[in-house]
Amino acid sequence: MFKKFIAVFLALVLVLSFAACGKKDPVEEKNTVPVTSEDIPMSEKKIAILVPAGTQFNESVMAAKEIAKEYSDKVIVREFDNSNVLADNKNSLFEATNQIAADKTIGAVIYSKAARHANEAILSAKMKNPDLRFICIEPEASVGNLAELSEAILCVDWVKAADDIVAFAKSQGAKYFLMTSFNRHLSGSSSADNVSLLASTAKSAIGSACKKQGIEFIYHNAPDPISADGKDAVIKSIREGIARYKKSGTLKGSDVAVFSTDYHIQNELLGIADENNYIWIGPSFPTAYNGVGEYLKVALPEKTSDIAAYKDEVKKASAEMTKASIYTYPLEAILLRAAVHIAFDILAGKTDSSNLRERVTMRLTDAAANDKFTSKLFGGYSNVFAVYCPAFESAK
Repeated sequence: MFKKFIAVFLALVLVLSFAACGKKDPVEEKNTVPVTSEDIPMSEKKIAILVPAGTQFNESVMAAKEIAKEYSDKVIVREFDNSNVLADNKNSLFEATNQIAADKTIGAVIYSKAARHANEAILSAKMKNPDLRFICIEPEASVGNLAELSEAILCVDWVKAADDIVAFAKSQGAKYFLMTSFNRHLSGSSSADNVSLLASTAKSAIGSACKKQGIEFIYHNAPDPISADGKDAVIKSIREGIARYKKSGTLKGSDVAVFSTDYHIQNELLGIADENNYIWIGPSFPTAYNGVGEYLKVALPEKTSDIAAYKDEVKKASAEMTKASIYTYPLEAILLRAAVHIAFDILAGKTDSSNLRERVTMRLTDAAANDKFTSKLFGGYSNVFAVYCPAFESAK
């Protein structure tokens, strides 16, 4: 009997030992369960900021990194390259957006520049992650399509910016205002694509502001910078255009302000202005950190808020220049910071379509901390906001 008891006892121990081997440690089991969007409350999800690489958007890149450092557990930054080329529905913006969509810990994406093909990128990402929210800044993609796909869009109020730009040109003695752009910016790539909404608004607003100020408005249509010949063709066209305008008497003297919607050519355009003793107004997106400082090789400050010191350095370096402006407000940084807090509010359930305008205006005002900063709905959309703060002055 005793031997039988021992045998049963040993068998029971063996069974229990196998069961113990088959059962994982609770911590190990927790770590191996796939994370799904349902497991993480929206309020606890992260925000991804997508910023374009390159020197044209220094302020956005700086601001994104500052915000990510400030909210290290809630915000990540990803850079993308040229999004103008879309082959087989793939480019760096498209790929970066889809990589983020596969990360279920991320609840919102902010495009610091909603570049071309952002619409396709968002549509593809939402197929992978329907709960993903998007906020777009200064879109190059179709505003109408983005308005349907995004929670909010923030862009420059070109009516107010035009008044500011032309008034500054007038104060510098401008009698002519030469604006350059290209067909894609002004007319869109198809009848259904209103990518041109912002640039065409800028052209119309600047033309109207020039008329009010008694300045001759001249529009020069240049080649598309993403064409085979690139920005070299754009610069050549502008130089040849100026030569023709001078020869025909359309332009007389040096009281000419030059401006372009093309952010790629600001350095070269400023060089042309300097050669001709013209007035350079820019850049295409008002920002202190893209334009005259870059042309003069003035180092960027450590923080986007260090405007005063940066402006002083620019003025020292521009002593030998003729006429140039500097926009003394970090508008890109302000829009990006406001967008992050708008995204926080949306993920936390504090902001939806019923109170979007009120909450966006509050976040923009808080981020700007400037009583001259204004925002309003744009283009007849309920989630597209046009914002601006007057801040042009001489770089001398």
